[in-house]
Amino acid sequence: MRKAFMALAFVVLTFVPALTSAKADGPILYAITFHADWCGSCAVLNPEVIKARGKSDLDNQNVLFITLDLTDKTTRHQAGLMAAALGIGDFYTENDGKTGFVLLVNSATREQLGTLTKAMDATQITATINEQIAQL
Repeated sequence: MRKAFMALAFVVLTFVPALTSAKADGPILYAITFHADWCGSCAVLNPEVIKARGKSDLDNQNVLFITLDLTDKTTRHQAGLMAAALGIGDFYTENDGKTGFVLLVNSATREQLGTLTKAMDATQITATINEQIAQL
């Protein structure tokens, strides 16, 4: 029993500090989607964003994709809370309920770097996001 305890103590003391000290890199770019179920522009843009994310491995880069759902009073309230928690409440307030676009924001400085719109296809979306990542 004592040997088992000593072995367990060795494992805990050896590996737990390494696991707890390792942390994931934070996002360098926020891609903030202003969405509503009733939004025609959203219906065009969202599938292209999904294609871009799937084809170009954007989800494995340090981009945090955030969706602020403005469909109704309840989802708007929750979106406002999420925006405030992430420190992007100014973007939520400034856009005053507009939907159908994605803002690209530097996560460190909160500077708006670009906008994705329904006029863009998956290739253009990927290129725009990659350009912004390369500049950060």
